[in-house]
Amino acid sequence: MAKVVVRQDRISSNLSAARLRTKKRGRDLSKSVVAGLMTLLLIQGAVALYVSPVFAVSSESLSVTASPLCTESEIRNFIQPELPKSIMRLPTSRWSDALGNIPAVKSAQISIGFPNKLNVVVVDRQARLVSDLGSLGKCVLDGELVPFRNATAEDEALPKLVLQSEDANPEFGVCVTDAAQVMGVQTITKWLSEHPDIAASSINVQNNHLAFVISKSNVNVLLGTPRRLIEKLDSLQILVKKRPDLLTSRKYSAVNLFSDEYPALVVRSESAEKSAVP
Repeated sequence: MAKVVVRQDRISSNLSAARLRTKKRGRDLSKSVVAGLMTLLLIQGAVALYVSPVFAVSSESLSVTASPLCTESEIRNFIQPELPKSIMRLPTSRWSDALGNIPAVKSAQISIGFPNKLNVVVVDRQARLVSDLGSLGKCVLDGELVPFRNATAEDEALPKLVLQSEDANPEFGVCVTDAAQVMGVQTITKWLSEHPDIAASSINVQNNHLAFVISKSNVNVLLGTPRRLIEKLDSLQILVKKRPDLLTSRKYSAVNLFSDEYPALVVRSESAEKSAVP
């Protein structure tokens, strides 16, 4: 009978390979178990975000930074009927758009804070001008020429926007439809707000020409077309430093800034000067 001889080194090698395969299967199984547990935890966490009261925004966790024209009570009355609601189900875009459509609101920012905070910040439009807008009546406009409320007696100190232009269309939100004129009036309004010493009683738009009237002296500042408008306004500032009486004296009727390099002063006639004195 033949003898079967098995080498010891082959046996050891086979045993080592078997052990390695067993360990690998164990590691793979552990990884699968860990991945399954993590998936289960993620699912449970996601479900908790939707259904757990811990992550539900309520009227108590709603924070509102309101404004004089859009009050906290108005904002709460708008949002609170839909609360409590999970932070994952809040219609923030719809709320933000709806608040932004309020005429007096310039912007509305809504943010979510973990675990159940809702922050609403509303910024009002700032009154810059008043203007008679046809069927809309006398309205207050912001720096973007958007009318957002009716004018009151308290707004009498604001500059008046006088529209004598074929492009003026007071039935729309922006009351001047020509883009260059809109930008021109916006530039004048912003410049005047940055130079409060040069107060204006009105800003005039006549076809493609812009002008404004200095309040105390009643001097008509003729700016011409919106082209190179900032340079013209800066020339006016230099001229005012040299002739500060332009802001108070009735001696001059107009400043011609059509050519920003050579501003021309128009002296008021004696009879006109007397009639202009209040």
